[in-house]
Amino acid sequence: MLKNIICFSLIVLLYSCDNSSQTSSIKIVGQMRDVMWKGDLKAKIATDSLSNESTYGLGPIEFLKGEIVLFEGQTFVSKVIDSISHEVTKLPSVGAPFFVYTTNSELKGIEFPLENYSLKEIEEHIDSVYKNYDQPLLIRIDGRFNKVKLHSVNLPDGQKVSSPDEAHQGLTQYDFNYINGSLIGFFSRHHKAVFTHHDTFFHAHFIANNRQVLGHIDEIYFNSSSVSLKVSK
Repeated sequence: MLKNIICFSLIVLLYSCDNSSQTSSIKIVGQMRDVMWKGDLKAKIATDSLSNESTYGLGPIEFLKGEIVLFEGQTFVSKVIDSISHEVTKLPSVGAPFFVYTTNSELKGIEFPLENYSLKEIEEHIDSVYKNYDQPLLIRIDGRFNKVKLHSVNLPDGQKVSSPDEAHQGLTQYDFNYINGSLIGFFSRHHKAVFTHHDTFFHAHFIANNRQVLGHIDEIYFNSSSVSLKVSK
């Protein structure tokens, strides 16, 4: 009996140790699928509860009225003005119907092996480097970007949502060339339709250094010599 108890305790200890390397500081509130398919547009979290300097996060504004970047504990939002311009504002707090974030980001620099990168190639690089890590990751890339295509959601007042097409009514895209700023993104193989779209492991937003450009990244291109890449578990 004693031998069985000792063996069981060793198994539990080994399992705990193995999983300790797979823990993540990244948290998720709400789900993208509930917003897109069920029209659950009300806020599930307010960003004033996430205000320390090591906090990063992203999501849409409640009722799909814009995009959010939580950057070093500060809340920035973008809202559509018209087809060619948007407004970026720093706010004390804003609500989100789904949100992915970390309040304990210990960022570690890693290298880009290639010369030029797109959004898909960032995803592939992270997937390769962290192939044995099965939890979500925070990705931060700072520097000068050759091209960035962003969008901001802008759902008309009173619009009901029961599909992605309806959720994207009013969505507006913007293009920028040779712009300095930061990509803030979250990678996961297991959160499609939770905080990533159904066809990707990666959800990323961009904020310019001058804080005049912000949005969800649809496309991005850069030379690896012009940026730095950091990752946090």
